[in-house]
Amino acid sequence: MRARLARYKEDWGNADAPLGPDVDGDLGRWLAAARVDALDLLCFSWVAPSDVDDPTRADWAGMLARLAAYRDEHGDCDVKKKYQRDPALGGWVAAVRRCRSELGAARVAELDQIGFVWQSSRSCGSAWMSSFRELRAFHAVHGHSDVGAVLGDGHELARWSEAMRAAQAKEALSPKRMAHLREVGW
Repeated sequence: MRARLARYKEDWGNADAPLGPDVDGDLGRWLAAARVDALDLLCFSWVAPSDVDDPTRADWAGMLARLAAYRDEHGDCDVKKKYQRDPALGGWVAAVRRCRSELGAARVAELDQIGFVWQSSRSCGSAWMSSFRELRAFHAVHGHSDVGAVLGDGHELARWSEAMRAAQAKEALSPKRMAHLREVGW
């Protein structure tokens, strides 16, 4: 497995194989205490690059430069979350999209100036994200996220919102999903 991870690093320039089954099998899940030193030698990331909670903690200028280099190579700033050539950039872009309201006008302007894509063109395929986007649109129109008060408790989005409130009460929502919901005044 170490040899496979070394080949992955050689192919992609990093040792951040995605979790779960992929073209490399389950490299991202492979880990044992005896292998820690070997993984450290490969500069293995112990925190998933896509788990960025606060993009402002990263080297902002450095990440902007990496994003601009991506744009120059690919013609856009639509970096996918699990971008294999630079997983840290993919995670940072996803976090920036989630935390737009917390970035401040100056940083938003910097991103807009280089052509940042605020909503990925990739369909995440997630029913959760689809409902969240609907909630975000509702919030943009109404200035709040009390869907039931406007559309009625029987509306599909109102039912989803109540289910999210119940999940929040049970502390069953991930930090990422809570960050999304805070965007809309949750």
